[in-house]
Amino acid sequence: MKIMIKFLIVVSAAAALTACGSSNALSGGAGLGGEDPAEATPTAAEDSAEPTPTATPIPEPYGHIIFVSNRDGQMDLYSSSPNGAEQIRLTVNAEDDIAPRLSPDGGRVAFTATVNNNMDIYILDLASGAITRVTDAAEKDSSPTWSPDGQRLAFESFRDGNFEIYVVNADGGNLIRLTDDRAGDGEPSWSPVSDEIAFVSDRFGNSDIMLVAPGGVPSTLTTASSPDSAPAWSPDGSFLAYKSGGGDLANICLIGRDGLNQRCLTSAPAEYSAPVWSPNGQWLAVNGKVQSGYGVNIFNMADGAVTQLFQAGIDPRGTPAWSPDSLRVVFQSKTGGNMELFSVLPLTQEFTQLTNLPAYDGEPVWSGQ
Repeated sequence: MKIMIKFLIVVSAAAALTACGSSNALSGGAGLGGEDPAEATPTAAEDSAEPTPTATPIPEPYGHIIFVSNRDGQMDLYSSSPNGAEQIRLTVNAEDDIAPRLSPDGGRVAFTATVNNNMDIYILDLASGAITRVTDAAEKDSSPTWSPDGQRLAFESFRDGNFEIYVVNADGGNLIRLTDDRAGDGEPSWSPVSDEIAFVSDRFGNSDIMLVAPGGVPSTLTTASSPDSAPAWSPDGSFLAYKSGGGDLANICLIGRDGLNQRCLTSAPAEYSAPVWSPNGQWLAVNGKVQSGYGVNIFNMADGAVTQLFQAGIDPRGTPAWSPDSLRVVFQSKTGGNMELFSVLPLTQEFTQLTNLPAYDGEPVWSGQ
């Protein structure tokens, strides 16, 4: 059964009112038959009509969608206009560039690049096109996440023989190791309002979500018997959404930063992607299996209602991304044997195809610049 979110139609506070009948403020204007406007008597229809507020049109999308494509033979970063009309290549490396992550101001992209068979973290400045190498270790560095001020990155690294969480300045300086355990620590997610970093650890025999801050001691946030993963902070830093469940099937759950108010938004495990908060904090977008195939699930944070957005021939995969104004969702879809980019406007359930090439196009993020 398809459950619909009651989306709010934005109405301008200064909305124009539809005029009830015609009035003319010009004195002695031609075509009035000499009638004095002050003596004109309104008709019954004019007298009883109510003014009608005018709904503000849905704003046009803006900014740029950054994504990964192998359309030129290798995985590189590309930029697309919101309607897909203009697409340009951003990086040209000997090997693969993947996993773009936008800085808080939307002007830079941290990404993972493989050069000489080694994976490190780089930053691309979108305005100038300049690329800065951030890490340079003999082992894999990946999964960058930005600090709220855009000055640092947390990431996972295998440089010590197992995955640990590190922090480094955006220019590559001041490297700090945050975790030190024989178990694996990964999937860092930096709070948008503080120095706390959520990450996933199996140090207790099961994947749990933990918290750590530079100079602090890791603390456990979730302790369920099922594996927990993919932590995502709410924009105000008060909640984390995450996946709870092993293998391909999981529930989408929430927990307060303080460990309280833990609950699941779904009632049965399914094939869900990592959850992604809208910038205004009102919605969660999750790609997943729905009754008619794969679709985009939009969870209303106010009442828990969910809208399942799907269309025949479109199979959303991977992790979706919100537009900066929280009105649209961009995602990759397995379509016609290829992986293409689509966007959807939940308010109207209108899908738009953005790419159409015999290649892989995926991992989108949406910058407001």
